[in-house]
This record gives sequence, structure tokens and C-alpha cells, in this order.
Amino acid sequence: MSALEAALRCAEHGWPVLPCEPEGKRPATRHGLCDATTDQTRIASWWRSQPNANLAVTTGRPSGIVVLDVDGEEGWDSLHALEDEYGELPETTSVTTPRGGQHFYFGWPGALVKTSAGDVAPGLDIRGDGGYVLVPPSSVDRRGYEVDERCGIAGMPGWLLERTGRTGAQDGTAQPAETWVRMVSEGVAEGSRNQSMARLVGHLLRKYVDVDLVAMLAHLTNETRWRPPLPSGEVDQIIDSIARTELRRRQGRTS
Repeated sequence: MSALEAALRCAEHGWPVLPCEPEGKRPATRHGLCDATTDQTRIASWWRSQPNANLAVTTGRPSGIVVLDVDGEEGWDSLHALEDEYGELPETTSVTTPRGGQHFYFGWPGALVKTSAGDVAPGLDIRGDGGYVLVPPSSVDRRGYEVDERCGIAGMPGWLLERTGRTGAQDGTAQPAETWVRMVSEGVAEGSRNQSMARLVGHLLRKYVDVDLVAMLAHLTNETRWRPPLPSGEVDQIIDSIARTELRRRQGRTS
């Protein structure tokens, strides 16, 4: 199966995807993870222009999956020690990685699961909210990701969920719903337009709304609810700045 075929199949499952550099893990789109989408037209366009790109899917709430990444011998030692203490992992979809590791896929539990490296145990990484993973047929250094176990995706074991340090909140910077309702219904006056636009754009991007849709909503809101509207170029600058900041935040979680 080609990367494009795999990407379209992932999108059909509701998993937002994005291309990454050939033989690498860095996103190959302008806004990185913020550009992840299930839109098949855009996906086809990406791989027509970058046929050798690797394929990544988002993790956490957007896709409904969390991935336990076992990294090398250290990771296997840690996992075996934890299984001795808590019991074996449930049978679930898994993928072998180029460096002899394994990705175990679990269902997202409905609350924030932090993407982390080594917090569960040495060599064990979590790809949850704000993260992504490469999937077959991607390859790094000419070694591929390959499906190892093809079955249903199990729920996260309770002990693993506890060790992720998850919280009950979806977004540490969440705003009450009435904040957004008031902003849209009453509008925003001069003096708070830039700050309000930045808050709105940041909120939408943290909810994994497609960056092009965010831009459309931002400009529409600016034109109809900001008094007076900000210059169009200023809105674009805010969107671009917030998108870059969000990308750095997410990449920091996957490094």
C-alpha cells in the first residue's frame, strides 16, 4: 500500500494525517501538526507534490488514539518490569518501529493524555494530545514501520493511564463557553481586538481545527464582529504567529 493509499484509509477512519519529510519525522507542511486533516482532496494534493513523504497521524482527542512507544532495549526492559508488576498489556493493534521498538495503540480515554518522553518509565514514551506518530509505510534510514498485530484497539490499561499523569481537563487554557458566546454576540471594541483575536485563534488551533478553517473563521469574525475590523494583513500575522507558536509547542512534545 502506498503512503497516499494509507493516508486516505486513515482519513476514512477519522484520523487526521499529515506528510513528514522523506525518511524523517519532521512535518512537511508549513504549520506542521496544525495542518493535519482528514480532507481527502488536500491529502491527495500533498502526496502528489511529495510522493516520497512519510505518513503521520495525530494522537489524542483528534484521532481518538494514544500510542505507547517502546524505544529500544531500555524501553523493553521497562515495559517487562511494569508488566511483571501490573500484568501484561491487553491485545491491541501494534506496529514495529525501525529501531527495534514497538508502538502499541490504545483508545483515547476521553480526557487529556499528555504526550511525554520517559515519564512513564525510561524508554517508554506516550503519544497523546498534541502528538503524532509515523505509521506504515513510512520509513526512517530506509527501515520501515510495519504492522505487527492487526486487531481491535484496546482501551488504555488503568495503570498506564495513571502513569501518564493525565488530568481531567481537556485544555489547560480553556475558557468558559460564555466567553466565546459574548465575543461573537456582542463583538469586540477597539483596544482589545488584537488580544481577543489571538485568544480566539489559539483556542481553535488547540482544538485541532484545520488552520485554513481557522483563518476563514478569524477573518469572518473580524469583519462582522470587530469594531472596527482589524486590517486583513494584521489578522493574517496573528494567525501565522499563533500557528508557529502552537507548532513549536507540539513539536516539543514529540521530540
